Amino acid sequence: MPSIEQATMAPHLGDQVDPEIETVCQSLQKSYNLSPSDLFYKIESYRLELAGKDDISTVPVTKQLLDDLRQEFQAQLERKQLKQRAVNAGSAQIGSSPSQGVTPAKRRLPGSALTPTPLKSSPFSDKNGTFATRTDAGKVLETLNGEIEIDKADDASPEKAKITAFMDIKKYHYRTMRQLLLETSEYLDERIERFADLVQEHLAEEVRKNDNPDEVLVTAAERLSNPAAITHEDVIVVGRVVSDSVHAADSSKINETSVLLETSRRMGSGARVPFKLSLEPQAEAKRPTWFSLFPGQIVALRGCNPSGSMFIVREVLSLPELPCPVSPLRTLRQTASHPTRMIIAKGPFTTQDDIAFAPLTELIDQCISAKADVVVLLGPFIDTTHPCLIDPGALPYAGLNTLEDLFRTTIAAELRRLESALANVQTFLVPESSEREAVQRHVSFPTPPVADAKKTLGMPKRSKWLCNPAFVAVNSSVLAITNVDILMQLSKVEYLHRVGSSDTFERNILARGVRNLLQQRSLYPVFPGQPDVPLEISYLGLAEMNLTRPDILIVPSDQRYFAKVVDNVVAINPGALTKLRAAGTYAVVDVAPLEDTKKPVSESEEAENELIFHKVWERCRVDIRKI
Repeated sequence: MPSIEQATMAPHLGDQVDPEIETVCQSLQKSYNLSPSDLFYKIESYRLELAGKDDISTVPVTKQLLDDLRQEFQAQLERKQLKQRAVNAGSAQIGSSPSQGVTPAKRRLPGSALTPTPLKSSPFSDKNGTFATRTDAGKVLETLNGEIEIDKADDASPEKAKITAFMDIKKYHYRTMRQLLLETSEYLDERIERFADLVQEHLAEEVRKNDNPDEVLVTAAERLSNPAAITHEDVIVVGRVVSDSVHAADSSKINETSVLLETSRRMGSGARVPFKLSLEPQAEAKRPTWFSLFPGQIVALRGCNPSGSMFIVREVLSLPELPCPVSPLRTLRQTASHPTRMIIAKGPFTTQDDIAFAPLTELIDQCISAKADVVVLLGPFIDTTHPCLIDPGALPYAGLNTLEDLFRTTIAAELRRLESALANVQTFLVPESSEREAVQRHVSFPTPPVADAKKTLGMPKRSKWLCNPAFVAVNSSVLAITNVDILMQLSKVEYLHRVGSSDTFERNILARGVRNLLQQRSLYPVFPGQPDVPLEISYLGLAEMNLTRPDILIVPSDQRYFAKVVDNVVAINPGALTKLRAAGTYAVVDVAPLEDTKKPVSESEEAENELIFHKVWERCRVDIRKI
């Protein structure tokens, strides 16, 4: 059989193929039973994913790329093995499902930590690309605003970062598994009505500013129309995008012919109307030349329904944008006059071949050496799908009775070490809203903080659990944090309609996903949700951004790590700290002082109370580093 380069890749790599690459390709074919054409398609798909909005030629086929692809193949294979092992293992004390309940240990552990015993040989051991054998630890893989330089060694400020919460924690402690149809329908209906009010206010403002306003805008500013009613002239309507499928498994998949517009009870009695996109390129530069549709999206459309059975869309109106955060100059002098360093990491925090949490230990070492002010850790912390939990005999610790014991012995011990090394550091933990999160019994989204964590998990004083999602301010930076892979879900259900030339077409799916979150003012705008996310629909208002857009949006995803500025918001996906046996990535965020705070203090009360934009997107540096 000819090599893959000779058969399929030579036209892409050139006539002179590196023998080392050819050898690796042949090894992949033999290891995973792939034909040359199948392997070529998988390589090209992986290159497209890495390239993002850039041309695929910017991602050459190298040995490192093929090694990363080998890890992806191995991950898929091991997921199948894990599922089979979980079925065969049956019920085990420490490997029990979170739904069965985990009783916290009532006795104290002897000493501050347990002594690890040698691990058994693991079926996941691999000599190549493991965490222990990595050679590029600390390598900067991506940088945002690299011109900003902050040296924490020169910062002698002993003050702790000021933390302000923008959510009511009590609202997250609701009863699960009791969704009422009436409450769910009321929330979905109210969401359409809120956007309808916003659109009307925005149109009324445009009418006031225009000397010769469009009659359609004038009418819509007073009253929005029902898309199901017969209209021969253009009207403006607001509704939710849904699929015409009656099957739950297909209700999140839409295309141009299966899309419906759902109205509110007030505007259209909740009717669902088919609509057709008949868009034309707009002369105004502000109008987008592409349009993204996904189930649950709230849209404002201009068009007509001449037959009463199909709404013809002439134009997709831009929804009113959230304002950027502002604060009085007096307040910013206290919170934005010193640099702030945050380190953000997403679990799992240990590799699949052991449960010693060596990557977490390395991360804490990096936090100490970097003199972090705030550390944000995103679950899962104790992963119920970990092979060592499925097989308790593989645990390197003796005397563990519960998963809380494991957390206290490993993760809590590292947090105590961090606090003993840095006097002012503050750590925030955000649970994952899934059954993988062993220490959180409340797995529905939105998710409250872990209850009674200090007692059951041995949490140190300056380490706090946050809800998921969470909205907090760290000094002068407003953070919105979610621990649901919403970007991956959006990419699965999104339908993209392009208008005009491709020069201004937004190809980057990650930036497009972030922009959709901001435009929809929600960290989970998809409806219906994906099967792996247990949604409490009537409480999804807790995931909405109501007053301002955040300065920094933390959206962890299984997609490629990134740090981007989207609509004046710094969006960060730190990547996972571990990838099966291999090392992953984390993010280091440096926020420089605001220039306005360097002005002399004014004696004028009005000048000191002047509202100033935070402008974090201009003074924030983000480094994505290899652990």
